[in-house]
Amino acid sequence: MKTKILALGLAFLFFYGCAQKFDEVQAENIIKSSFELTKKDSVEILGISMEEKDVAIVKFNLNEVQMSSKMRKYDTGWQLDEIQSELGMWIPAENLTKFFSQPEKQKIAMMDITIICTALADFATDTGTLPKQDGIYAIDSEFYLSLSPFYVKELPIKDPWGNNFRAYCGLACNGKFGISGADSYDFIIASYGKDGEKDIWEFNAMDPEGGLFVVKDVSDFDKDLIMWNGSWIRASRGI
Repeated sequence: MKTKILALGLAFLFFYGCAQKFDEVQAENIIKSSFELTKKDSVEILGISMEEKDVAIVKFNLNEVQMSSKMRKYDTGWQLDEIQSELGMWIPAENLTKFFSQPEKQKIAMMDITIICTALADFATDTGTLPKQDGIYAIDSEFYLSLSPFYVKELPIKDPWGNNFRAYCGLACNGKFGISGADSYDFIIASYGKDGEKDIWEFNAMDPEGGLFVVKDVSDFDKDLIMWNGSWIRASRGI
């Protein structure tokens, strides 16, 4: 009888230990949640090393960038605690993950659009014209080479969600986002937001600020971000 109880006890401890084991699936889910990743982001767990019972070192690739992290088990479960910097120092994970948060991505996208528009305005001032462009662009396109590296060291091509920026110059602006009457000096820069899909929205000249919005829900990060001739016509307020 004692032997049977002992065997049952050992079996329980074995299965309990397996149930408590920290694995790659748990680590991947924690990373995705902590960084607020989208379906377009990729995570690959490279290895897990248990430092202590409740501390694990997890190496992983995030969008092909290798990182080392320290995860700890709290009463509420495992959490991403620290990220190792390039200098080997451990820094709070929140110092890095905030740059992957949706509000931060939206803010960065708006900053990049402003940078592109500033470069275009400077180019137009110097040359009296604008480069030809009607949609997405690449690093070897006329649009890119006209602005980079002289007007901006590296012209942003993709927004923080991994979607291409759209650029329209001159008469190509007509018919875009409800805009009409554009001439050779007009330009538009746009991001389609988190979902990468164009909004069902058009500019109304009678209400030029009608496209500005306040973020109240996660779906608001899907909304387009659009600057026309250096002014926002579709954007989040307060950024």
